[in-house]
Amino acid sequence: MIIKDIQLSRAGDATVLSARCKIRNIGWDTVYFSVGHAAQAPYVGNDASPFATALLLPSMKQGKDLIIKGSIPEQLYNGMYAVMHEALHWHVGLKPIEIRADALTADKQQPDKTASFFSGGVDSFYTYLKHKADPADAGRVGSLILVKGFDVDPRNTQLWNLALKHIKAVAAAENVELVVVKTNVRELVVPILSWDYAHGGCLAAVGLLLRNAFRQIYIPSTHSVEEQIPWGSNLALDEHWSTESITFVHDGTEATRLDKVSSQIASSPLALEHLRVCYENECGAYNCGKCDKCLRTMINLYIAGALDRSGTFPHHIDPELVATVPTIADEHGDIFHNENLQALREKNLAPDLQRAIAASLSNTAAAKESLAENIRERIIYLDHMYAGGYAYSAWNHLLGGRSS
Repeated sequence: MIIKDIQLSRAGDATVLSARCKIRNIGWDTVYFSVGHAAQAPYVGNDASPFATALLLPSMKQGKDLIIKGSIPEQLYNGMYAVMHEALHWHVGLKPIEIRADALTADKQQPDKTASFFSGGVDSFYTYLKHKADPADAGRVGSLILVKGFDVDPRNTQLWNLALKHIKAVAAAENVELVVVKTNVRELVVPILSWDYAHGGCLAAVGLLLRNAFRQIYIPSTHSVEEQIPWGSNLALDEHWSTESITFVHDGTEATRLDKVSSQIASSPLALEHLRVCYENECGAYNCGKCDKCLRTMINLYIAGALDRSGTFPHHIDPELVATVPTIADEHGDIFHNENLQALREKNLAPDLQRAIAASLSNTAAAKESLAENIRERIIYLDHMYAGGYAYSAWNHLLGGRSS
């Protein structure tokens, strides 16, 4: 893959860093990162770093060297090779490549602020609340970073607006800064490499975009230290995205997902009022209360004694629904359901819910990728690489988005 023509520009109040990137086999794409608040324009750096980190693992998936027509910090360059070394142990089809940059530099800026990525979910609320009482010079979070184009489908403007409203309310209540970054990088890399693996480099890309302002950025962990699996944002990877002026901290591995809910979220009225985990958003709901992720979070809250105080989830869990919703079909989804099942058994709570979770876990096998799904993903990949994604987009439009 090739990165060239890096440009820093203004569009109204927005500050935009863009580059022309050779990602697909046919044609070039403009990848961009945009910060919309005029007062935050000085935060944005001007080099190839965000594009390099976002495209490293997709380049490895393609087995193509990453050619950077621009500069990146030397520490980041070395760190990217460390990321590559770790990711090759995942055995998910990644290949060793060469990283070739026109110039290696050293970051000279000396920012003094700390930020955390924040989506309104369990992990990000936990990290924010955990560090809330820290001294300002020792890790207290003064800024929340929200990304448009990552966990909310860009076509779902209703959900984005609702999520933004809630997170603005959190920032206002806590008197912290909110930095909103928009990017199109996910839609360009996901047909090549699953977001499960690609998201870590893309989070690092946003942090590096903002490194004129922040000396430290927390990346809230998905898994505890005992639960580490191949995953884009990973305890073994995140620190390696750092440069001479910014440090990335993979935060929260001391706690399981249930620990996070029990120790911080259940006792925080703010978190209970604004918590969001849902990707389905049926009928425009902030949390649908019916999908796998909603249900396992509701069970977390029930075990912690806080479900009836939640402002964003139903207060009743239907065991029949839990039993019939297959868990996310990999070890990632199983981790959280098994954790809930064990806690319910230890506390001797809700035998009907225990049976339902066990049934849901047994459905995982049936939800494993089928031959038809593999063929579908291959078609999407080929269309993306050779036809600009137009055929799939047209087909998806005809089906009203049901094929995605």
